[in-house]
Amino acid sequence: MDKKSEIRKNILSQRSKISFSKINKWSKKINDKFFSLPELKTSKKIMSFVTKGKEVNTFALLERLLDEGYFLYVPFTRKDKIALGTAQINDLDSELRPGVFDVLEPLKDIRDDRPPKDLDIIIIPALVYTRDGYRIGYGGGYYDSFLAEHGSSSLKVGLCYSQFLIDEIPIEKHDIAVDIIITEKEIIYTQN
Repeated sequence: MDKKSEIRKNILSQRSKISFSKINKWSKKINDKFFSLPELKTSKKIMSFVTKGKEVNTFALLERLLDEGYFLYVPFTRKDKIALGTAQINDLDSELRPGVFDVLEPLKDIRDDRPPKDLDIIIIPALVYTRDGYRIGYGGGYYDSFLAEHGSSSLKVGLCYSQFLIDEIPIEKHDIAVDIIITEKEIIYTQN
């Protein structure tokens, strides 16, 4: 097993043992910190993952973005290639359904294979981050591919529980670091 796979397996095991009450408590703190970002004041178009399992819970964050008038984009996994598409979402209850990997995705009739070129912020899921912004996700390469093509001018924000900030991970040439990591304890501006 390679080092990334080993870390992934270890973190998934650790995360599975965290109670949902802790996850909800930490997620609220992370979401509150996100809304304190000064960069949000000049942002309009925001893309975010939708929570699955014991990831940082983004549902309240997504609802608040909609309530505050942001243009919210949610990704979907394209089966034809390792890529993400997006859809602008206006209602979480009526416009999301379980899709690939059983993650909530936009309904097929509102999807766009070509994401907006001017996303201000992209909120990225991960199992673990380093303080310099590198991440290990679930191993599919979908976000790395998306960020390489569509994320160069966007502020990239990672949400992570503080216990899953680690010192180092193997970095490959296609890996793209985030600009900001938010945990329940702190906001970290990476130097990338």
